[in-house]
Amino acid sequence: MKLSFDRAGRLGARIKLLLRRLEQRLPWYIPGDTLEGRNVGYLYKETAWFGILNGLTATFVSVFALRLGATTAQVGWLTALPALVNVVWLIPAARIIERRRRRLPLVLLTGLLQRLGYLTIALMPFVLITGRVEALIAINTLVTLPTAVINTAITSLIPDLASPQQRGQVVSVRWLILSAVATVAALAGGKLLELIPVPLNYQVLLGVGTALSLLGLHQLRRIRMPDTVLARRRERTKWRFAWRRIRQSLANVRAHSDFVRFTTAAFVFYWGIYLPAALWSVLRVRDLGASDTWIGVIALVVNASTIVGYFYWGKIAARRGNRWLLIVTSFGMGLYVLATALVPTIGWMIPTSILGGLAWSGCNLALFNVMLGVCPAERRPTYVALYTALVNVAAFAGPLLGAALSDWIGIRIAFVIAGGVRLVGVVLFVRLVR
Repeated sequence: MKLSFDRAGRLGARIKLLLRRLEQRLPWYIPGDTLEGRNVGYLYKETAWFGILNGLTATFVSVFALRLGATTAQVGWLTALPALVNVVWLIPAARIIERRRRRLPLVLLTGLLQRLGYLTIALMPFVLITGRVEALIAINTLVTLPTAVINTAITSLIPDLASPQQRGQVVSVRWLILSAVATVAALAGGKLLELIPVPLNYQVLLGVGTALSLLGLHQLRRIRMPDTVLARRRERTKWRFAWRRIRQSLANVRAHSDFVRFTTAAFVFYWGIYLPAALWSVLRVRDLGASDTWIGVIALVVNASTIVGYFYWGKIAARRGNRWLLIVTSFGMGLYVLATALVPTIGWMIPTSILGGLAWSGCNLALFNVMLGVCPAERRPTYVALYTALVNVAAFAGPLLGAALSDWIGIRIAFVIAGGVRLVGVVLFVRLVR
């Protein structure tokens, strides 16, 4: 028995040594002895815990609405209303963030409110017998308020946590972790949904995802901002919302021509991204007859392809540049939606999803890096918020327009139109982004 324990101990030690060497060889390895290394490690762990909830909500909330009896138009509103909130809320939220010298307490508070919002969705069917779809749409919209704050704050924190040499690597790895965890969560969630009757299965899924995502907030609490960052920020006087200040900010933005050109091209491109946003679940569930297991498998394929893309696109961008990566992968996103319009059965969604995952990982990385590059550092939260608010104009109107086009001329033609708009965005990237 003692010999068996000794062998098990030696085996465990070898496995730990192997994992340590593997970690050091992987592209995301950052030494843990430094403040930067520890902070980035905490950020990675928070991303992993939140990835569980993110994978479940992104994959199954719209499907949950359909199972509750939502119409195509209601699914469109489910996608569009959060974007409308972002349009009017992101810039004030960014100003709130900018005027805080210590931003982590705000991140923790809004992160908690975000998680509690999804818990409310899970509990809602216990309370309501009728009007469940409308309640789901309303709660999902309200969750956008804290989500906008925490997303903007974390985006603006990354340049403070990581050095310029490590920043692109940190962003890539963070999205890689998010995609990997979301992949596992979506696949496991699809299996679980088949075992429990509706709507209890979705309630259990969202409840468990919310509980696990709360562990990520503990990791955020452990982050310690560098003294140089805190010294650079000054406590500012309390900001009052006024249209005069908004107009002044917009006038300052026009002076940054690189930001204006890139945002213009991205705005058009995102119309093509969001036109079919409410139609993916409708196409898979109603048109192709996908089960919850098939939904999970497709999410697995998309996220796995995204993970593979994050491994390679960062290296390619380092050689060819973010502009090249943006043009190539945005073109791939156009082909993805056009190919989807042609699929005859649910099985054909597998190869198209591989294309979509590979293209989106590079496109997402390039959009983010170019956006950070054209934002002035001293006003980064406001410029990030302005860019995101404009994107959310498309995110609000696009799904509603896509749903209307689907009812008018058919869901397949709506996907073709979305692909054409994406390709127009690619042309603008070529002409406007330097």
